[in-house]
Amino acid sequence: MSKITSIPILDLKKEYKVLKESIDKHIKDCFSSQEWVLGKKVTQFEKEVSKYLKVKQAIGVASGTDALIISLSALAQTFRKKPYFDKKDEIITTPFTFIATVESIIRSGATPVLVDIDPDTFNISPQAVKKAVNKNTVGIIPVHLYGLSCYMGEILKIARENKLFVVEDSAQSFGGTYCEKKLGTLGDCGAFSFFPSKNLGGWGDGGLVVAKDQRLSDLIRALRNHGQTKQYEADYLGYNSRLDAIQAAVLLAKLKYLDRFNKLRQDIAHKYNRGFANLKGLSVPVELEDSFCVYHLYTIKVSQNRDELLRYLNSKGIGARVYYPKLISQMKAFRGLEIKDSLKNAKSIPGKVLSLPIHPFLTEQQVQKVIKTVLSFFKK
Repeated sequence: MSKITSIPILDLKKEYKVLKESIDKHIKDCFSSQEWVLGKKVTQFEKEVSKYLKVKQAIGVASGTDALIISLSALAQTFRKKPYFDKKDEIITTPFTFIATVESIIRSGATPVLVDIDPDTFNISPQAVKKAVNKNTVGIIPVHLYGLSCYMGEILKIARENKLFVVEDSAQSFGGTYCEKKLGTLGDCGAFSFFPSKNLGGWGDGGLVVAKDQRLSDLIRALRNHGQTKQYEADYLGYNSRLDAIQAAVLLAKLKYLDRFNKLRQDIAHKYNRGFANLKGLSVPVELEDSFCVYHLYTIKVSQNRDELLRYLNSKGIGARVYYPKLISQMKAFRGLEIKDSLKNAKSIPGKVLSLPIHPFLTEQQVQKVIKTVLSFFKK
């Protein structure tokens, strides 16, 4: 029997082999300094990532979830002059996302309002957002799912016209752009995740917040450290959400390779697109004009037999997975959330999406094997 080649959906071991020298050097600096929470490495990373994103300040926090929660807490202080929103305050977002997006809204005291998605991009529909806005709406959280920008021009226009804040959930889109601006820098706040699987990933949890307004940035910086404006002086009810030095060290080493790796992801995605171009029943991911998709995930839409295709690929050693098998509104913890429409598009998507391996260390042979295996399934 021939040996099955394993093609993982991502390969962190290969990444470490390639970046080992740089990562190890930054980590040894931590051993020498013995600064483990915030400190020089975190400051250095914040400066470098600010330059990369072309923003004045970037604030490291403990996770992508905390990045969302602290952003909303800072906005509550701005809008309501207190740490939390009121329950009547509504924040519009998508039902097709990771749990943290909606969880953070509830933690902020506000009410999540779920609206439908665009069936081609899988991102929140601006038309559905516009219909959901009412006198209680305070903000919008668009999610740049799978690394693809939302229709930010339309979303920002809706926000301006209705005096709403925008928090970009950029957990999956670090390095992506819209109209030549980095995703996460277009709204009032941008929240990023450095979970190990992300395009820029640490060796554990980590996150980042950027804010346009200087006062908001200062507030976020205080909130991540127990609300302190100086040591032992808490001006706000804050959080213990500080990026640690080890994560900053790893991220510093990886940051300079990010654009190169994102371009490799896009090149692989385009090879898949060409390979699947003539398949009936399979739709490849779309790309928007004036945007750069970083392909955190390469996600196809399969009209029939998705689960059979998943099992077939896995049986051949190809690490395909489903992101996400359920809408947030279908989960036990979130039953009873306010839903403004039928979510017709969103409800049809979880049973059709399938993510294929995509990372900078896939070989040409592995890419071609994925393509040939998908093609062989549709020829059966």
